[in-house]
Amino acid sequence: MGASRVAANSQSVSANRLLHDSLKPKAVPTSVWWQNLVLAAGDQPVVTSPYMVRCLEDAVSVCAPTPLVHEKYVASVWHDDWKVHLADCQHQVVAYDPVSVTVVYFAGEQAAVTMPLVRGSAFTTAVFDLPRQLRLSTTHAILKADLSFGDGTAVVYLNNGSVWLICCENNACLQQSGVSELESCGNICGAVRLALVSSSCSPVDDEKAAVEALLIARDAVPVGGLVGIASCAENTALFTINWRVRGTGLPLMYALPHHQMCLQMSDPECFWADSVAAQWSSRGRMRAVAGLQWRWSEDMEPVGFAGPTPLSDEHKDNLRKLVAVDVQSLNDNAKNLPQDPYFFGKAVARAMRIALIADEVGDIQSRDRAIDHAVNWLEPWLNGTNTDYLVYDSEWSGVISNAGLLDPMADFGQGLYNDHHFHYGYFIYAAAALVKLRPGWIQQQQNKEAVDILVRDYFNLTPSVDTHFPFIRCFDFFDGHSYANGLFEFADSRNQESTSEAINSYYATYLYAIVTGRLDIALYARAILQLEARTSRVYWHLGDLTDSIYPEEYAQSKAIVGILWSSKADYATWFGDNPEFIYGIQFLPYTPAMALLLKRKWVADIWPRFLETVADNSQTESWREIIHLTYAVVDKTKTFELNSKITSHDDGNSASNSYYWIATAPETE
Repeated sequence: MGASRVAANSQSVSANRLLHDSLKPKAVPTSVWWQNLVLAAGDQPVVTSPYMVRCLEDAVSVCAPTPLVHEKYVASVWHDDWKVHLADCQHQVVAYDPVSVTVVYFAGEQAAVTMPLVRGSAFTTAVFDLPRQLRLSTTHAILKADLSFGDGTAVVYLNNGSVWLICCENNACLQQSGVSELESCGNICGAVRLALVSSSCSPVDDEKAAVEALLIARDAVPVGGLVGIASCAENTALFTINWRVRGTGLPLMYALPHHQMCLQMSDPECFWADSVAAQWSSRGRMRAVAGLQWRWSEDMEPVGFAGPTPLSDEHKDNLRKLVAVDVQSLNDNAKNLPQDPYFFGKAVARAMRIALIADEVGDIQSRDRAIDHAVNWLEPWLNGTNTDYLVYDSEWSGVISNAGLLDPMADFGQGLYNDHHFHYGYFIYAAAALVKLRPGWIQQQQNKEAVDILVRDYFNLTPSVDTHFPFIRCFDFFDGHSYANGLFEFADSRNQESTSEAINSYYATYLYAIVTGRLDIALYARAILQLEARTSRVYWHLGDLTDSIYPEEYAQSKAIVGILWSSKADYATWFGDNPEFIYGIQFLPYTPAMALLLKRKWVADIWPRFLETVADNSQTESWREIIHLTYAVVDKTKTFELNSKITSHDDGNSASNSYYWIATAPETE
């Protein structure tokens, strides 16, 4: 494939001054929560949850964000609650794992201050490795600094109504040095920890109890974590996060709403610490939990190549007629197909959906014709003879399109790692269906190697062994879902638009792993698929699994989030603000995996309030159909009636696939 071609991205890893040299030979992540730290000046915010942090040239700035709510968005307002001043230093990322990143401020060649930024930590921590004076400043005025604890601890009251706890190791002496400044009495070494006690948007009932709970955890400094997925029972996956800690005791962490639904408590090893503030975040209140290990289970719903409801004989007869027509529409000339990886991927996946449906209804001739088309289209991409061929990027360790290599904005920013799981997920779905229906195809070594490379690009489980690609490129183990943007910095940090296309990518990986006999990959892909579906229902689907995530001003007039950022929820898309776009991009492609995402209770609730009007006002038939098809989980007869008026389809859909989805949609919640 094009991956036999090797090229160097214009955005260089080797010349990146924000990455420590020890990391540069490795496959550096491209879509992680801390990506801003290694882009441009490296000074845009990263979201540790509940805090936001900026690594500046001469300081680390810490923010407990406050809400900015509008009918179109819920945003996190940045303010410099505290700055840890670090003059005459240069910072670099020196280490990372799936739930943390470590930034070191160097004084010359020596590590002066180490910042372990760990997801969910109740404290933001700076470890002073070399003796130096601590200088803290805030954009607010200090009303009172209670220094009476006498052990390097201060409770500080600011004029914005917030209260903070500051703890220094080794009983360092603190003093107020200005209206908005604190400093140590001399040079210090060890950890300096800052935690929000309370604020107007994160209040506590008992301030003293909150401070005491935080002080209990002051010596347990999270520095990273190990994540795992295991099969603990039939159709159940066990997720674990084992927090790595410097010091003694249980670390105090914060859990997001999707964690709170299922974290397994085991007092005294792991327990809710509800005397601490339930901190505000743009994706719902976070709840404090003390414990070295987090465990939760995901119940894995059945999913495979076929839909959840068997086809009746009548439906099979109708589908035979539809697939015969749909096969005729497939383009004989691959040169007339889309030349970019996203729209080509949709086209080849569409062809193989038709082939699978034809196979299920016994139309072998149509099945084989669809397969022949898909093979003729796909193989030039796999052997690198297509126009926009794929290349291996030796800088950021991934497969990118040649157009994306030459132009960072081409192919939706694919050359800078936008949307890789979306794009290649369609390729892998087509390949999985090909292996199922024509097993000999994958036995050709060049086909297997090329498809495996695309899987590894976004779903590499063993980066210590397979050093050509980073660990599961787009998925965030703490947030529980994927991020789609790559090497582009934003003040709101990471984002993802289409949850359904993310789900499609892991569904495709799961199917491909099953048909090629790789059960370790299948377990991981199936578990991540289920978690991605659940978090999509929590954070993108308003009122589905919970109705307490977003403020009423945002939630009252809609049932969907269009783009979810690390620190913002947007009612928008990247390609327009039509309601059918904002809803519809969360509902495609229609495959059996959509049964994990579209549930009867939610669709029945939002159809009369939102979706029916969105469909009626859609400007094109293809988007109208995408909205109509959601209703199949509520009323198939009505959905068939609605869809009978549709004559054109999305470029990744077909008449037979729409009919199949309606006929096989789940009949129970």
